[in-house]
Amino acid sequence: MKKLIILMAFAAIIFNGNLPAQDSVRISPFHISFITPLGTNGLQSWNTVNRISFNLFAGYSAGLNGIEVAGFANALKGDMNGIQLAGFCNNTFGEANGVEIAGYWNYNQHNVKGLQLAGFANVALDTVDGVQIAGYTNVTVGDAKGVQASGFANVTTGTQTGVQASGFFNYAHRLKGVQVSVVNVADTVEKGIPIGFLSFVKHGYKVIQLGGNETLYGEVSFKTGVRQFYNILSIGATSIHGDLKWGFGYGLGTLIPMGRHFDIGIEAVSYQIMENEWYSPHLNLLNRANLSLCWNLTRTIGIYGGASWNVLVAGNEIDTEYQHHYRSDVSMYPGFNAGLRIGI
Repeated sequence: MKKLIILMAFAAIIFNGNLPAQDSVRISPFHISFITPLGTNGLQSWNTVNRISFNLFAGYSAGLNGIEVAGFANALKGDMNGIQLAGFCNNTFGEANGVEIAGYWNYNQHNVKGLQLAGFANVALDTVDGVQIAGYTNVTVGDAKGVQASGFANVTTGTQTGVQASGFFNYAHRLKGVQVSVVNVADTVEKGIPIGFLSFVKHGYKVIQLGGNETLYGEVSFKTGVRQFYNILSIGATSIHGDLKWGFGYGLGTLIPMGRHFDIGIEAVSYQIMENEWYSPHLNLLNRANLSLCWNLTRTIGIYGGASWNVLVAGNEIDTEYQHHYRSDVSMYPGFNAGLRIGI
């Protein structure tokens, strides 16, 4: 019951942003409390800007110009200038300039300049100029300039200038920098590059490619990202004398512009090849390096052709009189690639 009363009291303090305003803001050089208003500032806490503040459990004040430490949570009605440390969370309803470190989250309603470090999440409802590091996610509802790093996801609804790095997902409405993650999503990339397993840019490079090569006579590929760096998802097949050979592949590529109507594509794609069966778990990798020249007939349609180098790595099970073992055979041969590209 005591814990419930304490938590309810603190929740009321945090979420009541319309507490009666005092005639003037007080400056306190030193403050200590258990939970507001049980401290040296008493009922004047929400009208006091502290320079040094220690909250054994949780505290609420008008602002900070210095350092504040709490065992559970800090909350500021106004601006934070300095350093905030909390075992669970920091909440600032004004601007934050400095360092915020919390075991679970940092929450800011206005601009942030400096460092946000949280075990779970950093949330800013305005611009961020600095570094956000979180164990799970960073969210900026506005522009971000600097670094966002998290274990799972980063989200910037405005322009991300700098670096977004996460364990799984990055989103930026407009990117001016680098995204590094498994999945990257952006509306527009002005200056920069998304690097990951899959990158989707609404106004970026999206192509359906219909073509073939010496091994897979028919091939369909989807390319997504930006022209400087894109991901490739591909599937192809061929049939010779009734024998079916097909494969699915993943790769990476880049385009080098050669004037207005031409570009050179450099790609590396790896296929798992199945022969006379729909799926095989055995290693049968066809690794292709493609160099092609594309003639862009229109803004969305082009034809391409070029040379390839193939490295086939096939696993074979070997049975002898005395043992059973697995061996990988490697073979290499030249090839070609040609077809049609359609921008979408």
